[in-house]
Amino acid sequence: MTLPAIYICLYLLTIVLFFVKQNWAYKYKKLLIKAHLILLFILLLDIFVVNLKGVWLDRLFVVAFLLTASITFALYSRKLRTLQKIYFGFFLFYPIVAAATFLVDRIMFAVVASPLLFALTVPETKFSSKDYEVREIVGALAPVQLTLVKKGLVTERYIGIINAGELNYGDITGLNILSETKDTTFAIVTSGDKNYKVAFHK
Repeated sequence: MTLPAIYICLYLLTIVLFFVKQNWAYKYKKLLIKAHLILLFILLLDIFVVNLKGVWLDRLFVVAFLLTASITFALYSRKLRTLQKIYFGFFLFYPIVAAATFLVDRIMFAVVASPLLFALTVPETKFSSKDYEVREIVGALAPVQLTLVKKGLVTERYIGIINAGELNYGDITGLNILSETKDTTFAIVTSGDKNYKVAFHK
């Protein structure tokens, strides 16, 4: 939870800046908006075209994307156009709304804030080799799942997932890919002194 904690601290700083009555230099506004648009482009590539390698890089881009938007609104809300106020203001007030729902109902909080929490939560790597990683994903409402990822040079490809309940694992010490089809990858997962034949489904 280190990354969410860092985001929350920096976000609270933007709230403070929002109430500071000061005329900030116009050049910083243009720089923040350009940086935000570049980060948006990178995230769209990461979501729809390629997957950035590792579990930290894309989360850091998400944090930077959120903060550039909220800082833009906090510093220049009086100088933004109407549509810009709506867009950038969303990133400043959405976390407040998400936190407020926690006081109403914890379940409602999990539903509303789950996209933000999922984006900032770093999956635990259970096994890593030169070509593959097995990661544990814990959702707010979903069961614990294991996902198989194939590494590239600077990108990665999600092969499939299984429910963690399908095998009684502790530390995963080995992974042997048996065969692959269009939708399923069969593998032998070694945990402790036992081997489990599993199927990762897309």
